[in-house]
Amino acid sequence: MTNPLIQAYRKPALYIPLPSGGRFYKNPPKLSIDNELAVYAMTARDELITKTPDALFNGEATVSLIRSCCPDIVDPDSLPVGDLLVILVGIRQASYGTSIDMDVKCPKCDEDNQLTLDANVLLSKTVTTPTDQDVTLPSDFKIVCNPYTLRDRTLLQVQQIKQQKMIQGLGDAALDDTERQDLFGKTFVEIAELTVALITNSITSVQGKDTDVIDDKDTIREWLQTISKKDYDIIKAKVEELSESGLETEFNASCQACEHTWKTSVDLDIANFFEG
Repeated sequence: MTNPLIQAYRKPALYIPLPSGGRFYKNPPKLSIDNELAVYAMTARDELITKTPDALFNGEATVSLIRSCCPDIVDPDSLPVGDLLVILVGIRQASYGTSIDMDVKCPKCDEDNQLTLDANVLLSKTVTTPTDQDVTLPSDFKIVCNPYTLRDRTLLQVQQIKQQKMIQGLGDAALDDTERQDLFGKTFVEIAELTVALITNSITSVQGKDTDVIDDKDTIREWLQTISKKDYDIIKAKVEELSESGLETEFNASCQACEHTWKTSVDLDIANFFEG
């Protein structure tokens, strides 16, 4: 039963266009008549979650935030990653206003500068996800792909952090050369296996020149492990093309100290820009 107090109090703060247009979701989100997603401001609980290290590390904070501020997305884990930054900027604007202050260091004199971004401008330049999901290999195999999901992104980030910790641990004096080599090899095998698993998850179907359309994940995974690197890279490139962020993250910056101008990439992520 819907709480009438919540229903009366909490209203959408703005509506945003999704780069995907609502495609690729396991359960398509409810969009407005203008094909836009309703975004609500963060609650006090949401703000606390964005500052919880464990929740940030395992992705729970992002999922919880989207579930609270974009309730029309039923399963945030399945959202295509190209929509993620657009949604986070929408939540940021709904909660704190249009100005987003970011710290950037001048590459010429090392002076710290503050770059102010306008969320309205960012959202007005949303790039639509490509509509063509098909890629054909030189062997005439046709593959239909989807972008990576938020769940895929989280799994990869967690594995990469583990890999970084492993590399740092290689300097442990208690490990001999054999143990270091074994640890190094094990970690990179895990990364390779995870990458294949993520590509498998992003393939909807495969059809060979003389085969039926295959959509069974186990069959696709087994096939992926036998194809050439060249063909694998073609498929991976298509998945990554579909997964590109729908938000421009490169901006012009100017140093207040030495007046140097340069282009800088800004990391718009839940861990560093939900600070009010």
